[in-house]
Amino acid sequence: MFTAVAGVVGALAIGAWAVVSWASKRRLPWLMAPLALLTVVLVAAGLPGWSLLPTAALLVGTFAELVVGAYEAPALRTKDPDAPLSTERWAAAVAAPFRVALAEPWDVVVRPQLRSRYRRTFARELGVTDRAGLLAKIEGLWAELHAAPETDLVVDLRSGVARSRRSDGCQPEQTLVLTAEQVARLREVAGAREPADSVVVGAYQWWRAVYLVPLICGGATLDWLSPVETQGLLRRVAADLQRRFGGWSQLSAAFHAGFLLEQDGPAAAGADRMWAALGLLTTDPTSPWRLLPWDMPLDRVVVGERGEGREHRS
Repeated sequence: MFTAVAGVVGALAIGAWAVVSWASKRRLPWLMAPLALLTVVLVAAGLPGWSLLPTAALLVGTFAELVVGAYEAPALRTKDPDAPLSTERWAAAVAAPFRVALAEPWDVVVRPQLRSRYRRTFARELGVTDRAGLLAKIEGLWAELHAAPETDLVVDLRSGVARSRRSDGCQPEQTLVLTAEQVARLREVAGAREPADSVVVGAYQWWRAVYLVPLICGGATLDWLSPVETQGLLRRVAADLQRRFGGWSQLSAAFHAGFLLEQDGPAAAGADRMWAALGLLTTDPTSPWRLLPWDMPLDRVVVGERGEGREHRS
């Protein structure tokens, strides 16, 4: 009887852990997998009393992930702070806000432990289930970026009203009322000093190019892209952004402007975490946006006769 009770309790604990781990945006919950396995082994071995120990630890860890993990503050973390400059590292820094918002290392491209998450996210949010679909999505976004007219964001610093302004005038402008903190941040990243009463963030639509980096990283993680293809695509993103912006401060301003408009204000889900991440990347002295040279030479990937890739500095 006690064995049956321990088995039911263990099964419930393992089920709760699996659901929380699947839904979590972090990989730490999966590190409790040995506890789940130990619970099963002990129950199967006829040691129900001992199985309650890993079961209890699993429940505590699952609860901690629900309470603490979901509210972990955005943080600047790096896997290798002394890594040499490379196109891969530079491109990873471009998309750093997405990782910093989740307190994950910003400088990791291939993440085998996240294969299941990438596969689910690509299928659910993008409708991408294979290599061909991923390449089509990447090329589609590129084509959209290059075909779109230049769009500026004009921010009235006194009234706190931001308005988009397209060069072709084909679409009505978007208007967004900013908070005092958002106005102060935009003033800072745009370099507008007193007594300036407005700032213009030019060509901010190019901030969406950073979305290409997670797509490429996901493709590399799922083995849909070879290392040579990954390096070539990341170089393409980096080259595009280097041509269109003059430095990290301009990318930061475009990211701030585009994110605010796309998220439709601070009330959107996750907007506060992304906003905090952007603040860290803009102001923290250890931020890659402050340490990496914007105009660094990019690695040129040369494909050999057998398809192998070599990197050359251009």
